[in-house]
Amino acid sequence: MIERKIYQDGLLVVTRCSGDLKAEELFDSARWMVNKYDDVIKPGFCQIFDVLDANVDAITEDDMHHVAHINLNQGHGRLGFSMAILAVKPYPLALAKLHKLLAAASGINVELFSDIETAYIWLNLNNLNPDVSLPDKEVVGY
Repeated sequence: MIERKIYQDGLLVVTRCSGDLKAEELFDSARWMVNKYDDVIKPGFCQIFDVLDANVDAITEDDMHHVAHINLNQGHGRLGFSMAILAVKPYPLALAKLHKLLAAASGINVELFSDIETAYIWLNLNNLNPDVSLPDKEVVGY
């Protein structure tokens, strides 16, 4: 399951994955982000993508290539954004590393983290929008 919350009028997106994650959910999430850009989600936004509580065994490398394809082809013309992926288990980390590699062509600045503290520091230092100031972690639920 993928749940998403929007903060600061679209400048921060927190996406949490839990349970058995399916490829179609990732595809739908990527399309949602592309379709909501400049409407619900503002240019230069930051994203936390949390897969700490998700089982991603059903996700393949081909699925990650498809997500990258959605970002590159459907998301053209948008400014880049910074995305902190929270993952600790080996397979989600491997998928996150692949996503990081593939996302660069789409202008998505991706980094991998095992804890929210370091992710917050990185997002604050690497955001593309000077108006982005992350709310307290407690507000976001970490």
